[in-house]
Amino acid sequence: MGKEGLYIGRKCDPESMSPSNEDYYLKSDRLTRHAVCFGMTGSGKTGLCVTLLEELAIAGVPLIIIDPKGDMANLALGFSDHSAEQFSPWVDPGEAERKGISVEDFAESTSARWRQGLEDWGV
Repeated sequence: MGKEGLYIGRKCDPESMSPSNEDYYLKSDRLTRHAVCFGMTGSGKTGLCVTLLEELAIAGVPLIIIDPKGDMANLALGFSDHSAEQFSPWVDPGEAERKGISVEDFAESTSARWRQGLEDWGV
């Protein structure tokens, strides 16, 4: 936990939803013992929850995570250089097939997307 609280991401302009360069911190006294996250598909639930859980783990808060869909298992994917070789065992071969590309190509596109996303956010 940073000196200002739990780092959640960057503030966004509510009109354009464009991220600013200003970090957003959640004060830990705003948390309760339990949480549920609801929202439409693609609304950012997983990103919010992963970020919050990472920050809580860094702060040493014990967590019990019930995740029927399996998204939170990605918390264990701490790769050093986000190479396609590191992603290859973790990508879904069925999704690669649906996209009409090889598992290797899908791993490459996934690793490139992750690297770019981390770079865009200054990580």
